[in-house]
Amino acid sequence: MSRPLTDRLAAVRSAVIAGDPQKALARIEDFAEYARRIGIASQDRPRIDAALAELHVLAEASLRGAKQAADDVQAIIQAARTLQTYDNEGRRRVSATSAPAPQRF
Repeated sequence: MSRPLTDRLAAVRSAVIAGDPQKALARIEDFAEYARRIGIASQDRPRIDAALAELHVLAEASLRGAKQAADDVQAIIQAARTLQTYDNEGRRRVSATSAPAPQRF
């Protein structure tokens, strides 16, 4: 496989591992444009297919991790909103707190 193709695939992999979807998408588009422009030799296809399959696995793992992190943050916010405390006589008191709602950026 040519060095420019290898470098472009490595750049996509780095962006996916770093969790930067905009950069990953830009690198994927760069790879696709370069591959369209120069073409891909038939002997390089199996290695490119393997690299793309690995990128797919990494992207799926990144997505699962991001979803799990969002679920964890939601659980923490929910727990903070309904703190349960006990008074001196051992009676449970539930105090609702007003945590700011999470925002997406």
